[in-house]
Amino acid sequence: MKNKIILVGGYCAAGKSTFARKLSQELNIPCFEKDTIDETLCDGFGRESKVYEMESENVAFDLMLYIAERFLQTEKPCIFENVFVLEELGKIKSLLEKYNCECLLFILKGNPDVMFERYAERDRTGERHWIHYPAENGSNDGVSKSWFINDMPKMYKLEEAEIGQKIIVDTTSFDKINYDDLFSIAKRFIMDT
Repeated sequence: MKNKIILVGGYCAAGKSTFARKLSQELNIPCFEKDTIDETLCDGFGRESKVYEMESENVAFDLMLYIAERFLQTEKPCIFENVFVLEELGKIKSLLEKYNCECLLFILKGNPDVMFERYAERDRTGERHWIHYPAENGSNDGVSKSWFINDMPKMYKLEEAEIGQKIIVDTTSFDKINYDDLFSIAKRFIMDT
């Protein structure tokens, strides 16, 4: 069997973590989420420490790469979830080439207005970990709706990544997603020798 890895990337608040966890359960393979790694690191340092403000996201991604390489060495499939910028995918691509590994990339995206509303809802419900920027609330201390609409689509152009097979999933309405089809694609990918 060929070495396999599944990546779940895309827009902020597109449902990446939820999808990656469902996929992990469906395939019975482990899933690693960059935000969870980042949050664990920051909880360990504590709010008083300023270390997290400077480097925690980079360190969390480096830890993901380390974990990915350990899995690739053992030829065990796994899932990695992150927003992923093209530079990060370039680093992952180097690992894939080193271990002759195939990649399936799910790109979750949708209407930026809807993504911003989901993002802001996490603040209202208290679901967001303290390390993440809040949605802008009239001041300039958070992530703005303008950023979601104008900048986010420019930053996360994962369709342009030269890495494996790509499946684009519109998550504007979770009710319209056919999870069974997506799970089938992933199962075929993992089982194909």
